[in-house]
Amino acid sequence: MSPLTLWQQSFNSVGWFIPPYVQMGALSKIVGDIQARGTQYGQDDLEQAVMMFYGPGGLAAMVKHRYPIVPVIKDYRETIAEAIEAHFFGLNHVAIGGLVPVIEGAGRQLAAQRGLSPIGVHDVFKMLADDCKQESVSKNMGAPTEIEAMMDSFVAFAKDYMYVNSSLYPLVDKTNRHGIAHGKYSDADYGRPLNFYKTIAAVDFLAFVSSFRANISWFAPDPTPESRKLSAYYLALMTLRARRVR
Repeated sequence: MSPLTLWQQSFNSVGWFIPPYVQMGALSKIVGDIQARGTQYGQDDLEQAVMMFYGPGGLAAMVKHRYPIVPVIKDYRETIAEAIEAHFFGLNHVAIGGLVPVIEGAGRQLAAQRGLSPIGVHDVFKMLADDCKQESVSKNMGAPTEIEAMMDSFVAFAKDYMYVNSSLYPLVDKTNRHGIAHGKYSDADYGRPLNFYKTIAAVDFLAFVSSFRANISWFAPDPTPESRKLSAYYLALMTLRARRVR
């Protein structure tokens, strides 16, 4: 088994996928922890592991310097920014509810741009992934084996978790489009930070897909004075949140 296949299987086994814009070394550590702990590795562990990837600094840089310039995703930049703001103020139900339509809407638009004709939502992500894999090989873009693993990992996440029948969702976190969008899940079923991390990672995946043909870096944007100012605002929201819940 190749290392990337192991990564794919490990992340999918805990309801996640290989995310873009995250350093490989950090992902490798999480894979090691999942493999070491097996079935004892739960959603609380995953939440603690990935929270560093979606902190104020990194998300502020994405809000200022990536979401507004990536084709299709830029059409949802205000919704995404508002969802991130809500997350840092502890309003995760609102944040997740804002991002869920973005994932499906942006996915369908990206498929249309590539001349693809998906029927159901599962087809959207499978066809996008297959097209990107083919493009990576034909145009020698990036490392095709890494691209393949990332694409297949997201397709599995969408099929087995995000878009599975809500009554069949297998994990306690309930990051599921149908249960959330159709109101089948109540407040108590979801609304934790992990739900937000999974949904914003899905948005990032689509930003990565859009960047294929837009000549935009596949690396996370560096912080700037503008993004640091926004990051400080997010930190202030987190402080206010802590005071609000006392």
